[in-house]
Amino acid sequence: MEDVEKRLVKMDGRRERTLAISREAVRLAGKAITMMHAREKGKTDELMEKLGSTIKELSGVEKGFEYNSLQAHQEYVEACVLQHVMVYNKIPTIAQLKEGDVAYLLGLLDAVGELKREAFQEMMAENPGKARGYYNLMTEIYDSTLQMRFASSMLPDFRKKQDSARIQIENTGRELLSFRVPPREAH
Repeated sequence: MEDVEKRLVKMDGRRERTLAISREAVRLAGKAITMMHAREKGKTDELMEKLGSTIKELSGVEKGFEYNSLQAHQEYVEACVLQHVMVYNKIPTIAQLKEGDVAYLLGLLDAVGELKREAFQEMMAENPGKARGYYNLMTEIYDSTLQMRFASSMLPDFRKKQDSARIQIENTGRELLSFRVPPREAH
């Protein structure tokens, strides 16, 4: 029984480490997304580098505790998608992000909200073309998931995230339809 207890203590330590690293990854992803919206490229790059290292560290300890680290991976995907879209104007593939199917899909759907925020920022900056570009990418993400129907035990909160993405797309579409660039003041 002592050997069993030792193994369980070691396993519990790995679980605690997985939880701690996951929390750090979620925190870094949130900060990185905030810096992206603030157009702070230097800080964004630094945070994304730390986030990538943290996810790599997490991947080394999470075996058997993937349920506990899923949110960290999907937040990582969300941050990577936003950064990739802002830099390259396209959605990164699952192969580019080297993430699992579940984390990729959930993070991709979460990114719709961040793209909505970017679309609204572009509308406020009187850039309707860029705003429509973000709207089109939001729609592309949503449309690519429409045919998927899986149990929530396989894809936790997937249906809820799909519904949220649809609502965000509809709201953004309405705003784009009513968007009018105010006339420039004469000088």
